[in-house]
Amino acid sequence: MDVLMAATPILLTLALLMTSLPAWVAPASGTVAALVLALVWFGAPGERILQTLGGSAWTLVEVLAIIAGGVLLSRVMDRTGAQERLARWLSSGGGPTVASALLMVHGVVPFMETVTGFGVSVMIGLPLLLGFGFTPYRAALLTLLGLMIGPWGSMGPGTLLASQDAGVSLREMGLASGVVNGVAFLASGIVAAVVAGRGSAHGADAEGRLLSLRRIGPGPLVSWLGAGVVSALVLWGLVLAANLLLGTPVAGAVATLVLSVLWLLVLRRGRLRPGPGRPLVPYLVLMGGTVAGQLLHRSVGLGPLGEVISSPALWSFTAALTAAWLLHLARTQHSAVLRDAGRLWMQAGLPTALYMVLGVMVAGGGLAAVMGQALTGLGPAYLFLVPFVGGLSGFITASGTGANAMVGSIQVAAAQSLGVSPLWMMALQNSSAGWGIIAGPARIELAYRLAMPHQRPEHRGLTATRRNLLVVLLPTVLVSLVVYGLIAVLVLPATG
Repeated sequence: MDVLMAATPILLTLALLMTSLPAWVAPASGTVAALVLALVWFGAPGERILQTLGGSAWTLVEVLAIIAGGVLLSRVMDRTGAQERLARWLSSGGGPTVASALLMVHGVVPFMETVTGFGVSVMIGLPLLLGFGFTPYRAALLTLLGLMIGPWGSMGPGTLLASQDAGVSLREMGLASGVVNGVAFLASGIVAAVVAGRGSAHGADAEGRLLSLRRIGPGPLVSWLGAGVVSALVLWGLVLAANLLLGTPVAGAVATLVLSVLWLLVLRRGRLRPGPGRPLVPYLVLMGGTVAGQLLHRSVGLGPLGEVISSPALWSFTAALTAAWLLHLARTQHSAVLRDAGRLWMQAGLPTALYMVLGVMVAGGGLAAVMGQALTGLGPAYLFLVPFVGGLSGFITASGTGANAMVGSIQVAAAQSLGVSPLWMMALQNSSAGWGIIAGPARIELAYRLAMPHQRPEHRGLTATRRNLLVVLLPTVLVSLVVYGLIAVLVLPATG
């Protein structure tokens, strides 16, 4: 009975997600349910819950500020036309092709996720994909697939926490996470290639109706799949090499930057010049400031000041102001930009914050421990469920760090009781949690809010609704977690 009660807040949240209620209702209801059950059913001390919430307060404020800065930057870039000019340069006029999709899914979007995190990459990547000519639905779907770089998001604090839980070095955890994250790389590449291919001219008949994969034929499908697999394998190799040679914090950024350049060379037929000019500068400010701030904070240790200068929040606002000045945003547009950004921030930021609070409440209220004890009681059969626990933790918290904080200790305890390696157990947890984020309601809500204003009657195929995004992303994640589970069953017993 305790297990059912512990799972109730999560089940309630998932059920409410399927309704037409406002986006904040599901996480708010789940959070209230978790609080009531923690206090009444499980007898958790109120002081402990308050302490847990207090410990996550700074992260919550930072995430809200990051989303605000990212939304403001996105609106400025859109109003000035810079987003469209940058997309034309990236695609070299090639339009919504498989190559341009893989450039974004395995290059630009995950690169921005590694240097910023917390959804800023969605706010940057989705408008760029719209500029390529992808429909809002496909742009949202491809952007979310690009979040598969989870273990290295925001320079890898989640991986650092995983290494501490497992009692190994950060380098060891980075390499192990890189090995198992090949599943996410391959899944994202395959699905992205098919999604982009079906939306291209090869995937429509003379009347513009989308064709089924059977009617498209094996030729185009094989070429799409081949491109997706090759891109994934190259990224996999680059991530492992960068972890080995340069260290885990920068490995994801370096690997995705290199792959971005490689895909650009393909799209632009070996020529990177002439460059995009001014539209690229705000993103360079965001990237350079975040990376420099994080490296300075980690090497010197500046206390609270370091937390501020290393946060993407500061640099996303700086980038937005840079864009407004450099790209000559008209004074008459200022109020409209602020109004649009404020509305989108309320629509996307509030649900994201509530999902984070839900994750904290499930962990701090002891509900996660109850579910974890029940699962570990399954013995060796639990090995197959390890990635599902990881994926669910990422799905709920929308954060690799939050996911590992919520269930990391449970996974390590299970590894020790089952006689398997804590390193590889936490590597599976780390990777599957990052992969679960792509189907999480917080990220889907953000992508939906960004995509829907661009929906037009002439757009072929599905519209960018929460349900339509979840219909593709959730099965993709679940099938991948089955693969992760088989890997766990076959490999983990040999690591004890």
